[in-house]
Parts: sequence; structure tokens; C-alpha cells
Amino acid sequence: MLGTIQLDWFPGRRLLRKPPHTTRAADSRAGLNVALLSFPQSIAYSLIAGVPPLAGLISSAAATIVGPFFSGTRFVVLGPTNATAILLLTGLASSGLHPDQRILALPIFILMVGGFLLLGALAHASLLINYISRTVVTGYVTAAACFIFVNQIQNVLGFKIGDASTFLGIVADTIRGLPLTHWPELLMGIATLVIQMGLTRWAPHLPNIAFTLLLTSLLGAGFRYIDWSIASIQSFKFAELRLLPGIYDFQLVGNLAAPALALAFVSILEATSIGKTLAARAGQRFDVNQEMYAMGLANSASAVFGGMNASGSLTRSMLGDISGARSPLANVYSGLMVLVLLFTIGPLIQYIPKAALAVLVMGIATSLFNRQNIRLALRTTRSDTIVFTVTCSAALLLTIDAAIFLGAFISILLFLRKAGTPDLVEYNFNQEGQLAKLPDRERRTVPGISIMHAEGDLFFGSTDLFDQQIREVIRDPSLKIIILRLKNARNLDATAAAAIEELHSFLRKSERHLLISGANREVTRVLSNSGFIAKLGADNFFREFPANPTLSTRDALKRATQILGRRDAEIRIFVDQARKHKPEQKEEDI
Repeated sequence: MLGTIQLDWFPGRRLLRKPPHTTRAADSRAGLNVALLSFPQSIAYSLIAGVPPLAGLISSAAATIVGPFFSGTRFVVLGPTNATAILLLTGLASSGLHPDQRILALPIFILMVGGFLLLGALAHASLLINYISRTVVTGYVTAAACFIFVNQIQNVLGFKIGDASTFLGIVADTIRGLPLTHWPELLMGIATLVIQMGLTRWAPHLPNIAFTLLLTSLLGAGFRYIDWSIASIQSFKFAELRLLPGIYDFQLVGNLAAPALALAFVSILEATSIGKTLAARAGQRFDVNQEMYAMGLANSASAVFGGMNASGSLTRSMLGDISGARSPLANVYSGLMVLVLLFTIGPLIQYIPKAALAVLVMGIATSLFNRQNIRLALRTTRSDTIVFTVTCSAALLLTIDAAIFLGAFISILLFLRKAGTPDLVEYNFNQEGQLAKLPDRERRTVPGISIMHAEGDLFFGSTDLFDQQIREVIRDPSLKIIILRLKNARNLDATAAAAIEELHSFLRKSERHLLISGANREVTRVLSNSGFIAKLGADNFFREFPANPTLSTRDALKRATQILGRRDAEIRIFVDQARKHKPEQKEEDI
């Protein structure tokens, strides 16, 4: 059974071969560039998630080293991201633990995320992801940006709000805490903004986040020298590194199940978007199930060492591609370099002012507002507008994970509504001998016979409408025979077969007839297995002739006129232009 999912259980075997020197050199340069960005970003994202910086750095190292050995692609750099860090924050809030103890639930939470991703890969869940609109992610990311921004105001102003886990709750607690503003923290925040804007304008090619944190750390030392107290990032000791730290119980699993599923879902959507874009540029294939499998193992590895979740980072993935990465080894090198930085300059993060890091995080949140994506969501189709509005509003008013599930549900529901509305049009042969839609108020060529052309998906979600439209047509008392043309019908299932059989029974009770024409191999198989063809009669069932699409309908019309006992009706058959000189393809009169 597992063989059918076509996963490569260890594509990393190719990475163990010695690559060419030029490839190693290019991957090393790209890995260094990504590591210099990953280190400060991981610290910033840990602040968003409300976990110690060590958790973000472990994730950036462990996931980036492990992931490439199981994905086999260089296009996605794994590690903590801003869009998923907010889900980690709200997920831990649902653990039921006291805020000071929520970090103990981190390993089991991330293990559950990894488990869901692995199950998704084994179940070939990429097929389901194809039916989730990207507008769901746009709505979620837009709301997450608002959430991240307002949640960092407390760190810039130097006070701590309550235990609110919703957007409105955070805003309300922040407003109530304004009188507690600590002015040195606010001054540090303003100074950070000035430094960041200056570096962005005058030195855009430098790693601005790293340089901003370096300069604000020096400024923070000056603040402390003049007795201006400011909060700094939590320090850590290497002795704190343990395998699978934390607590584990069944109640915790139950509390974290829904947030873990939401986090896994957003992670694969995020990685899929990045991976497909970069792979398309390189003219290569991107396997979503393989990436899901790699992300599951990468998250599990991160959890073992106490790290936070790992998803696909847009900024780091783009930087790796721009920096000339040639193989997945570039990502492995990046993780190893983050590990080196962790054990060398890692303890120095205790000098980074929390207000400075909060301002940088707010800048990252602002960059999540993608005007182009929002405009597309609001202006393209009504369905996209509904999905974006519902997802974004639910994320701001309810919880983030509930908004994701609701947005995905609405997206699938609207898709099924479209897919479940097949075209059912009455057709007839025109003067040129071609099948064409019968204009309103035009009389049928053959009185008492209607050719109904069903086109689209005929599955359980569409059969009610299909049945209603058929019954509208047969209200005509003069109508004696319906020829149901199924040439372009797709995805026929048991429910659709039952609906066609009910139509047949309904017609027979009123001494009318149903004929089937243009049935392709799949339609024939489904109707044969259901026993319908035997009930209908082989004389009333006409399979498709691929060489001449209308031949089966011509034969059905001949059968219909035979049933009616009419021999005076002219039936024209479409002449295939590629075979029009063959004598058997001429017009035929009955």
C-alpha cells in the first residue's frame, strides 16, 4: 500500500555523494548568506511565538539540516517563519497551561505537527491541497500581520498585557496598559526604527536586521550606563539543551490537536507556494507530498531538541536561490552555520533590547501586507472575495486556527458549488449537420424527442441540480423520449448513477423512454457495474465513437424514431472534415 504513494524514503542518498567543487563552493556561499539571515530572523520569530530564542535557533538549525535529506530539493529553506509563529503562539495558549508553563508543551505540540505532516504525505494529501484556494492563505496572512503588529506594541512600550489570545483582546489589553508606558523602552523603539530605515536606505545590501540588532545592543549598553533600565532578550545556557524536554499527557494532546493540524496545514501551504514558484523558474518539478514528508521529519527533529515549528521561509528560500544555490546541500550548510553561530555568539543575544527586536518584528509584520494579493482576492471573483473576507474576519474576531479551518471549508464549499453545477442543455442537429444548442422557442426537428447534453462533473454534489433540470424539461407532455448525451460528463459516481436510474424509472412509469448516447469508457464502466445498462437495455445504450463524436447520437436518434414509429424525420450526421471523402460518412435519411 505504501508503495502507491511514490515517496522516496531517503533521497538524501544523492547528497552523500561527493559533489563537484564548483557546486560545493556555490552551495557554501548561498548557505552562509542564508545563515546570516536565519540567525536574527529565528530570534525575532521566537519573540512572535512567545518562546525562548533558543527554540527558534534550534529549529533553524535542526530543520534546515534534516529536511533536505528527505525532500531532495533546494527550493525550500525550512525553519521558523512569521506566518506560522503566530499560530504557535495561539496554539500554546490553548494548551490549558499557565503562561509560564506553556513552553513545556512545545515539544509535544511540534511532534504532533510533524505527525500530521507525515500522515498527510502518506495519504497523498497534496490532492486535497489543490482544492484549497490561495485566497485562504492571503486572508490568514493579512490577519496574522495585524495580530503580530499589535502583539508587539507591549514590548515597545515596556509593559506586559494580560493573557488575551485574540486580536480584539490584545488591542483592548494594550489600550488599558498605555498608562504603564516605560519611556526608555519607547525611546529605544524609536531609535531602532531610525537605524533600520537608515540602513535600508543607505546600505540596502548589508544584512540590515543583524546590523540593526548589533547597533541597538550597543545603544542599550549606553542606556544602562546612564541607569535607564530596558528589558533584554532572555538568555540561555547550553546546559538547557535536552532531548524531548517538557510534559506529555493525553489531555494536552487533546487540547493541542486542532491547533497542531492548523499549523501543519498552513506550513505545507506556505512551503508549496514557495517551492512551486522557484521550481517553475528553474524548469524543475516540485513534489508536494515529498516536501510534506520532509517537513514532517524536520519538525520531529526540531521537537526532539526543544525547537519550535519549521515551515518554508519565503525570504530565506528566495535568498538561497538568488545566492546561487545549486543543490539541497546549500540548505544543509546553512543549518550547520546557524549551529556554529549558536554555539559561538549565541549567548550574546542577552544584550539585544526587547523593544528593538519588537520594532523589527513589527516591520516584518508590515511586510506581510501584500497589496497585490489582497487586491486580487477582493476584485477577481465573488468566491475569492467571500473566502478572503471570511478567513481574515474570523482570524481577527475568533482564533487563528478556527479561521484557517473555516476559510478552507468555505473554499472547498464554493468549489463544490461550481463543480456541482453541470451544464445541461437541449441540443439538436442544425442545418450543417452539427450538434448545437436548441434556441429558445424553436421547435425540435423530431417532435417528441429531446437530446439533452450533460457536460461537467456528475458526482454526488451535482445530482440534485441535474435531476431538477431534467424534470423541468420533461414537463412538456409531448416529450416522449430523452436522449441523454454523456460524451463530456466526468467523474460519474454511484450517486449520479442512481439519479440516472431514477430518471429512467420515472420515465417508464409515464410510458416514456430514456436513451444514453456518447458514453465514454469510464461512464460505461460505472453504469455497467451499477447494473443500470442491464435495466436500460443494450439496445438503448450507445457508446462513444472517438473517430466521429456524433455517430452514437445519430444511432440513438434512429432508435428513438423506431420506438416512436416515425419514419418521416430527417436525421443529419456531422461529417468529420478529416474523413469527409469516405463514403460511410455521408448524410443519412431515415
